[in-house]
Amino acid sequence: MKIIFIGTTKFGIPTLEILNTKYQILAVITQPDQPVGRKKTITPPPIKVWAQKNGIPVLQPEKLSDTRNQITDIMPDLLLVAAYGQLIPKEILDIPKYGSINVHGSLLPKYRGASPTQTAILNGDKTTGITLFLMDEKLDHGPVIAQQTLTIDDHTSYLSLYKRLSETSAGLVSKTLPQWFAGQIKPIPQDENQASYTKIFSWQDGRIDWTKKASEIEKKILSLNPEPGTWTTYINKSVKILEVIELRDQNPTGLAGKISQRNKQMIVQCKTCSLIIVKLQPEGKKPMPGADFLNGLKDKQNAIFI
Repeated sequence: MKIIFIGTTKFGIPTLEILNTKYQILAVITQPDQPVGRKKTITPPPIKVWAQKNGIPVLQPEKLSDTRNQITDIMPDLLLVAAYGQLIPKEILDIPKYGSINVHGSLLPKYRGASPTQTAILNGDKTTGITLFLMDEKLDHGPVIAQQTLTIDDHTSYLSLYKRLSETSAGLVSKTLPQWFAGQIKPIPQDENQASYTKIFSWQDGRIDWTKKASEIEKKILSLNPEPGTWTTYINKSVKILEVIELRDQNPTGLAGKISQRNKQMIVQCKTCSLIIVKLQPEGKKPMPGADFLNGLKDKQNAIFI
């Protein structure tokens, strides 16, 4: 079978590696190179880097509809899509004999959209998963072909769950495609009454409100790092909060955001309980242990995050 893979982030790389051993990958379609970082260095998508290393042709259209003739000419049996970042026109989806399948990082119809993994952690969900579905022109809407569930532990970070989902999707694709090509799977329509949607998180979404419960703040930090990041302010400068541990105080006292020291650790008061600040990054500086930041404060008695 001949496949065109459409994707941008490294999420799809484990799947590509398996596909490359079993099928003919005709091409990879990905987003154009983008400026990255403070210096705005033009950087290729991870999928492009992988494809070039493996000798697979790469297409990077501004508009996917511009590739219609190219896709029609090489006539793939299947389009497989994972974390591409754009809606794909129906005229493209309908080209392959076996349709177009999307790999999505949630148990659809829950958490359609761009940030299902972050949203699952932020909401304190105990499970998530991977869905393979037959694409139509709507966002994450088509009938389900296969699903696999994963558990989420209390202190699971975005990066660790992202990696697990990426690896799980590769196995699910490998197991499912032979059945799909053999006509052994009947897609099941999604229940629209159960559908929910995610948003793209912004820098402002990452601001920490210390009047919230410690457990809620910890989930925000786990879910929104490394991007867009979680942060607070100290003397009118931003401080990224990178890693925390909930400290279960019996009778928390003091103002929300108040900084203190206990057993040489940096502690910040929340609405309920406190948080040990394991790692943070002051504006314009490199990441450092919270204890080092605390030791550098001139007025520890009145120190507070806002």
